[in-house]
Amino acid sequence: MGVFCHWSSVISAENEPTGACSFLGVKKTDRVGKTKPEPDGVPDAVFSLTFSTPLADKRIEEIEIMASNPSKSWTSHLEGHNSDYLGIALAKNPSDILNRKEGELKSCPLTDQNLLLFVTDDGQFSKQDRKYQVRVMFTDGTVFNKQAQVESGVSPTAETSGQAVYPVRMSAYSKGISNYDAVGFGKKIEGDNKPDGLFELKLETKDREISAIEIRNIDGEKAVWDTVPISHNPPIGVALKNEPTRLINEPDGSFKLRIKDKVDLNLYVADNGAIEGGKTDFRVNVAFSDGQIYWTKAEKSPLTDKESSEETATNEGGGTKVNFLGEWLGFFPTDAVGPYPEIKPDGKPDSVFGLDIDVNPKNTITGIEINSVTGVVRKWGTFGTADGAWGLAVAYQRAPTALLNKPDGSISIPIEGRTQFYLYAYDPGDLARTNQNLRIIIRLADGSYYQQMVKKGLATTSTVAPEVETGPKAKGLITCEFRGFLADLVNTSTRPGKDGYLDGTFIMKLQVEDKKLQRVDLLGPDGVVRWSSEPKAPEMFLGVALYPKIYQLINAKGGPLNTLVTGRRTIYLYAADNGLLSDPKSKLTVNAVFGDKTSLSTEVVK
Repeated sequence: MGVFCHWSSVISAENEPTGACSFLGVKKTDRVGKTKPEPDGVPDAVFSLTFSTPLADKRIEEIEIMASNPSKSWTSHLEGHNSDYLGIALAKNPSDILNRKEGELKSCPLTDQNLLLFVTDDGQFSKQDRKYQVRVMFTDGTVFNKQAQVESGVSPTAETSGQAVYPVRMSAYSKGISNYDAVGFGKKIEGDNKPDGLFELKLETKDREISAIEIRNIDGEKAVWDTVPISHNPPIGVALKNEPTRLINEPDGSFKLRIKDKVDLNLYVADNGAIEGGKTDFRVNVAFSDGQIYWTKAEKSPLTDKESSEETATNEGGGTKVNFLGEWLGFFPTDAVGPYPEIKPDGKPDSVFGLDIDVNPKNTITGIEINSVTGVVRKWGTFGTADGAWGLAVAYQRAPTALLNKPDGSISIPIEGRTQFYLYAYDPGDLARTNQNLRIIIRLADGSYYQQMVKKGLATTSTVAPEVETGPKAKGLITCEFRGFLADLVNTSTRPGKDGYLDGTFIMKLQVEDKKLQRVDLLGPDGVVRWSSEPKAPEMFLGVALYPKIYQLINAKGGPLNTLVTGRRTIYLYAADNGLLSDPKSKLTVNAVFGDKTSLSTEVVK
């Protein structure tokens, strides 16, 4: 072993990291080339490197492998060396080479103590008496030296699919642009309001665990996506094909999946134009937890009509047209449901979701469900929509306490045009603070279903109307209904006073905790304030009264309302008609502004 004599310790042994290194053999994988981190058509020899001491405060400067009989060397840092290239990856994410560029290792903390080392087979790894020594140099000057042990039972020659214990058969298809929005360009798994590109992966093997997936272009426009949290590439949303609405990724984008026999996956990616352009070919790389990596070219196979219908959130084709928005609103003083599949109370206030939906032509809603697409599995649904789901109660927003569910919890709600609903669900205790992504699914009588991510913010709005606010949204609940022309308390000026004409009357309901209501605005269809309790020309005066004194304005002298709201409060609003109130088609929005500069807004129900 004289070839290793120059690898003497540069620091005392007691300060050196400890661990072990093993030669795993030459695999079928082709992750690196002889002189660069790109496949070269030659199988890789793979080493495992495991540190037994914590390395959270260390960063790697360089890793070298030296071989004897015959002599050869590989290094992770090619500059100034005559050695071949050595690629480094975390064992849990073997598809992502950490040192694709010079100097990258220095900025990469060791988040895991288990590494895999890849080198191109030089044709000499089959020699049984060949020895390997690994040296790891850290940026703080410490050095780790270890002779690599050959794992028992490891074949030093390249494995083929026929030689592997369980062969891997895989095929992939590029399906084009779907109408599903699961991911964006950020690492966090969440939609970006743009349809995703869809790849389908079919994989057959036995008793293997997928640890990572990568999709990259072969030609054409550059594009790379993966499930590796520490990479700089956009994420891949992974779902079982038979459950296309539920992603199986962790919140950071990573995922692991044990395959017993075979699996069909949907892979969703945010398109940078390469997919929609149609001139780029792709390959799908699949890494397994044993260090092996397999890849296949993605054949182009456009979505069929059936697949497009299953993936879509808004059907743009002929027949039924559906647009909707689902949003988590907060809590409501009703108690309609609990942690059971049937519709029955549990003694606690319900969590409430808003559903604003437009369906044409006439159809019937036969099921509504809400489920988590990341994190802890959560499911709520009307009877018959999802196995194991907690019950979901449904009511029109104009009649929030009149449930539309049948005695068994199912629904059959005729719908034509735009309608707004409240959906009451049991709160497991963290809906107000969790960042978990939820999806709402609407099922219609014709067998179609439509899905969208649930919108969630600090404030509430149950409609798709533009939101206008003066500051951050408040935590709470707001509803507003137009009740017709009932009293004469205001006029078309900026000052309080009667004008001999009946005013448009609104009933606004607020639910907040210990906030001072300072101002209320009514906005027209264009999002511009038309009435305000504290108006500035050309805005008109908006009268505000507190129930039960509904004809006694609290702002008769003008100025800020300065009214404390604790819990639920019913408030009457009076506005002089400028033509918008008497027009049944005009869409109005109410905005309540509080003393802490937060606000709540919602569209007015006429």
